[in-house]
Amino acid sequence: MKLITSAFLIVMTGYSTAAISQSYPSRPVRLIIPFTAAGSNDLVARTVGNKLSEKWRQQVIADNRVGANGIIGTEMAAKAAPDGYTMVIVSTSFTMNPSITKVPFDPIKDFAPIGLVAEGALIFTAHPSFPAKGIRDLIKMAKSKPNSLQFASSGHGGVSHLAVELLQGMAGISLMHIPYKGSSAAAIDVVSGQVPIMISSVSPALPYLKSGRLRALGIGSTQRSSLLPDVLTVAEQGVTGYDSSMWWGLMTPAGVPADILKKINEDVSVAVQDREVKKVITNLGMTAASSTQDEFAKIVANDISKWGKIIKEVGVKN
Repeated sequence: MKLITSAFLIVMTGYSTAAISQSYPSRPVRLIIPFTAAGSNDLVARTVGNKLSEKWRQQVIADNRVGANGIIGTEMAAKAAPDGYTMVIVSTSFTMNPSITKVPFDPIKDFAPIGLVAEGALIFTAHPSFPAKGIRDLIKMAKSKPNSLQFASSGHGGVSHLAVELLQGMAGISLMHIPYKGSSAAAIDVVSGQVPIMISSVSPALPYLKSGRLRALGIGSTQRSSLLPDVLTVAEQGVTGYDSSMWWGLMTPAGVPADILKKINEDVSVAVQDREVKKVITNLGMTAASSTQDEFAKIVANDISKWGKIIKEVGVKN
């Protein structure tokens, strides 16, 4: 009798889990955005969230929780009920923060990955008067003048700063870092010729590149940018294996039932391939992307290791 009861419970438990995932979501879903409105994280999250709302016929509520470079909103997500009704958008900075400052969560243990939604490239640019025409030339110049060539970034410890640190380590060069409060401020000084080199995401550099006020030196990702297909990657210019790609993805608190996570992953993957969603993401200088949960988990783990090593070497701390 006990064996029959146990078998019955196992069958019923499986049926119950399947039924829950099939009816999910039965109420509005909160999508935490740990950054300000109208920024890249916000626009990507809202675009994907709106498409999910259409598919699910349930509202996906965008909830901006700003502060501490995304840590405040991300902590809220980590502490939310693991029922599938709270998601959070995270980006590359999610893998950097634990090595820069003490965070109130474990980026691996406290979250369950859903999947990627977008990928982006960093681009090395220079004032048109700068002698180097590409990354090879830049490396040669830097080796002849150690720690004298200045480069502008969006801020100390940010992805653009660390991407240059990665290049320096791989190419055996030393540049002088000039940090700014954001890519826009950095671009103004590079366009005016006060600083010769800048690294940023493609989007803020694109208008200056099109007008000829900046010149592209190289793309930081493993693939060329669809917006600038003629610009060689850093790896193509001799720094084999160089990759400072950025990404955006969705997570839930750890403990969400596997069937629900699978359903969300499948629906998100469909959403990011929608023509209008892809158009919005492309206009932001990104590429729509999808992944399995395991693939996304590996990206996060690898980036925590890669950026953590660089942050330790550079000594970045808040």
